[in-house]
Amino acid sequence: MKKKVMALVLSSLMAVGLLAGCASAPAAAPAASEPAAAVEEAGEAAPEAAADTADLPKISMDIICGSIPSETPSIEAALSEITKEYGFRVELIPIEIGNSGTQLNLLLSGGDDTLDVYWSGVGGLTFNTVVNAGQALELDEYVAPYLDDIKSALGENVVNAGYINGKLMGLGRLLDQASTPVYNLRADIAAQYGYKNGDKINLELLTELFEKIRADYPDTPLIGPMNGAPNIGDCRVDALSNRLGVLPEYGQSETVIDYYSSDYFAELVDYFTKWKEMGCYIPDILNTTDAPSDYIPSGKCFGCFASHFSAEMNGIWASQNYGCDMASLQIYDSAVAVTPGAFYHINPACKNPDKAATWLWLMATNKDVVNLLINGIEGQDYQVLEDGTFAYLDGKDVATTGWCMGYSWCALNSSISTPFNYPADYYEQMLNANKTANQSKAFGCMFDLTGVADEVTACTNVVNQYFNALEGGAVDDMAGAYEQFKADLQTAGIDKIVAAKQEQLDAFLGK
Repeated sequence: MKKKVMALVLSSLMAVGLLAGCASAPAAAPAASEPAAAVEEAGEAAPEAAADTADLPKISMDIICGSIPSETPSIEAALSEITKEYGFRVELIPIEIGNSGTQLNLLLSGGDDTLDVYWSGVGGLTFNTVVNAGQALELDEYVAPYLDDIKSALGENVVNAGYINGKLMGLGRLLDQASTPVYNLRADIAAQYGYKNGDKINLELLTELFEKIRADYPDTPLIGPMNGAPNIGDCRVDALSNRLGVLPEYGQSETVIDYYSSDYFAELVDYFTKWKEMGCYIPDILNTTDAPSDYIPSGKCFGCFASHFSAEMNGIWASQNYGCDMASLQIYDSAVAVTPGAFYHINPACKNPDKAATWLWLMATNKDVVNLLINGIEGQDYQVLEDGTFAYLDGKDVATTGWCMGYSWCALNSSISTPFNYPADYYEQMLNANKTANQSKAFGCMFDLTGVADEVTACTNVVNQYFNALEGGAVDDMAGAYEQFKADLQTAGIDKIVAAKQEQLDAFLGK
């Protein structure tokens, strides 16, 4: 399971939420270079470094992994050596990804085992659901001394996305805000047909490539699952968190549309149908639990879909984690930058919210803290290469290293960590991609779907019935299933959801 976590990509989850609003100006923040002064400015002087961090109050936080890592105590101890200056120690609670929803709900219910800091965006817990459930503390009072630092580190637009009705309820994760779908193909196969890692392609050319490969390798499928489904993304729209009403034209439109009845999705269904007829899909793709690292090196299938801000970087990542050299081919020319899909929160049951806020600040601004969370400990989990980047110790890989390697996908601010098996400018490339992407007109807008909650539930059930089956070519009559899909969404009330989003987007845009 540990190697499979590297293939995880957080999917958009259904949520019922509240409309985002602007907050009043926060208090000035202390300088990040003066951490002790920051705590004093917050109204509490930093205690002298404690020899035994076990005597300090703890701030607990979840770590989402494929399997429970063996080195959690040593990472906790290293983090606590840093945080003892601020009067607390860190406790990490590893949670297996498959149990994340159940475990997080239990750990947020209060009591001695409650989490202090956690992140939404996994296991069915989204920003909107935890806010509605009263599981997110208002942060304004606690992060005020650090807010300027945090905005500088994460970006003001990312921080502003965490406001609900003028209250800061969570800090958005800074990662790649704009990703384009890619097709990952085994590099040796790609080279036979003139493609290399990072090349651009489109759906028409990709289909032509599929035809050539199928002619030469008729017994080997081309499309395997990623997280249990084909996961062929569409960066031409802002999904507005759940695709039940999207913003077209790479998020530059101001008109919400029904995605599943749009030309965008209709075009994809046509390609799904062609790929099904060509025999491109791995057998029983929707019930296959294997990760790409299981089926690509073994020759059971040549490729899969994924998404990344850079096809070239995705190919590097896939090569490291799939167990063979991969070439990632970029499908669309550009992408839309969307509201963060994950947010860090403080649990209202937290006994030391001021310390928890300091921990959020450190995760946003402190390189040593972030590197420990993402990369582990030098000499134990990684080695430093001549260019200053990190790599596995000799003889080690993702399956044999005792920490949650690749945790950058959940870190609050991965951009200040050291690249691991990536080029030294990896995070510079990511931040530049965020800046140059088409920022959605709805960036930072959180939608209040409480008035159409029944329709959201009904439409979600319809999507669950049809979407993956169509995307995976898993129905006999693709055209008939697609028409029924659209009809069932109409019956379930998709138009009401679209109208609710449109009304709230208009308000968000000041119309």
